[in-house]
Amino acid sequence: MLGGRHRTEVCVRVGIFHPSFEQVGGAELVAARHATFLRQHGIEVRIATFAFDPTRWQEHLGDIPVDCVVDRWITDAILAWSRLTKMQRRGRRASHYLRDCDLVVAHNHPCSAMLGASTIRARKVWYCEEPPRALQLRGSNPSLLAHVESADNANRPDACVAFAKQLQEHDQEIAQRRSLHARQMFDLASIRKLDEVCANSEFTRDNVQRIYGRHVAAVMPPMVQFPGRAPQRSGLDRSGLKILVVSRLEPLKNIDTVLRGFAQFQRAVCPSAQVHVVGEGRHRQRLQELAHQLCPEGAIRFHGYLTDAEVDALGRACDVFALLAIDEPFGMVFPEAAANGLLLIGPDHGGPMEILDGGRLGWVCDAFSPAAFAARLEEIWALDDQTVNAKRAEADRACRARYAPEVVGPQLLQLLGHSVAI
Repeated sequence: MLGGRHRTEVCVRVGIFHPSFEQVGGAELVAARHATFLRQHGIEVRIATFAFDPTRWQEHLGDIPVDCVVDRWITDAILAWSRLTKMQRRGRRASHYLRDCDLVVAHNHPCSAMLGASTIRARKVWYCEEPPRALQLRGSNPSLLAHVESADNANRPDACVAFAKQLQEHDQEIAQRRSLHARQMFDLASIRKLDEVCANSEFTRDNVQRIYGRHVAAVMPPMVQFPGRAPQRSGLDRSGLKILVVSRLEPLKNIDTVLRGFAQFQRAVCPSAQVHVVGEGRHRQRLQELAHQLCPEGAIRFHGYLTDAEVDALGRACDVFALLAIDEPFGMVFPEAAANGLLLIGPDHGGPMEILDGGRLGWVCDAFSPAAFAARLEEIWALDDQTVNAKRAEADRACRARYAPEVVGPQLLQLLGHSVAI
């Protein structure tokens, strides 16, 4: 285990292979935290990627070398006549930067498939944050698939409407053995050639095993950079329950179900309640129109993009963090919200349910049911302050005990244990 005097012998050169370091998103932060943790423990690390914005990533990566692979060559227009051949050519270019590594860890598709198909001598590991959901549509979205295929077609969330259309188009392309079919087969074959696969949650592990039919070596959650202990709160704001949602605004995040359930709770139980939605995305206009239909002006507020400091400040003014994302592989926002003293509501499946320990550290509900979400809000609103405080403290303590770098770090070193002396 790591301690204050832990010493790791430098035995390997590790490559981190991720599609892009432009936007600062969850998958990119996980890859960056792996790289910086290994560097801090005496391991030589370099990053290969296809897009890199140093102004956004300097503070996260420091002096770790980053190789930006040329995304397109002029000859691609002649020789790469399909999406698959373009991907294969990009993968071969990336291999040039990884050829001197002893071990390469891929994060996210298509780097996982490119690594499996490469001929480099390195040990090849995929840290799977999620299988490619659009490519392996059925295996990566089990809850969504089951709901769409069920007989209940009334009042479907936006995610189900979008998925049903996507599924129809997907199946037609596969049946006609077009480009999607070729890329899917390449992905299946390439992943089977990797030396090892590690998953960020049990949900992701099960999806990998279902799709690829191969063993997952370990489940290792992401590292969460927790802030210092937040000032202790007491009870709820009895002037009206305040709910925070932080997410990309897209159908799979299922924010429309949260808004519908909130509207039921507000009308029946707490007219002064508010929802604060933080984030941007292609679904924003649709959600704003829905909010206008559901609630009085000001009850649902859209803040757009906020800095981390601004999100923390808004979180301290709220009581509950809620997100019912469908088939979410992990959900970094949940432990981050717990560290900010928020009560937690998540879906009854996927990574968030694992974080919430089945509801012990918060509340879980049917992600497709606004009424179920409204019922959870009503339960919270009825709690006494002592119970609220105990729930907050336990969620914060448990998340720090499971996801802090000093806890996850030794697991990462163990994953490299074939080549690293710990």
